[in-house]
Amino acid sequence: MEQSYQISWYAPNFINMCIDNINDGELSGRIYHCYSKEPWKFTNILQLIELADDFFDRLEFPQASTSARSFTSTQFSGVDRLDKVQSPEDFIENRGQKGTFFLNVRYRQNSSWQGIVRWIEGNSTQQFVSVLELLKILSNALV
Repeated sequence: MEQSYQISWYAPNFINMCIDNINDGELSGRIYHCYSKEPWKFTNILQLIELADDFFDRLEFPQASTSARSFTSTQFSGVDRLDKVQSPEDFIENRGQKGTFFLNVRYRQNSSWQGIVRWIEGNSTQQFVSVLELLKILSNALV
């Protein structure tokens, strides 16, 4: 029996990931969210993860249960605060050339992410318990 998972469309950290290219297994594309009318572009999977994690840090949602060690401060001040400039209806119509995924990270525990991802073209929704599992879901969908 297939379990039904629901994407939280109006969660502050809802992301539309548009995958445009796959070159030697490396994904590139765009990220859309409520806080920018322009997409955030990424050229590899590591950049995608860093962009999303920085985005969650700036929103302070979902709050991380651990913090990374650093020689410089990575805490964001009120100046870096994000304000909504559009609703999900404004950016969910964007599609990637290779695939489109709606991402809803619900928790950041154990130095990883837990949440739900919906593959639009494949009409499937899956739960993931780590960034590695999310990457496997993306990879399997795009093969």
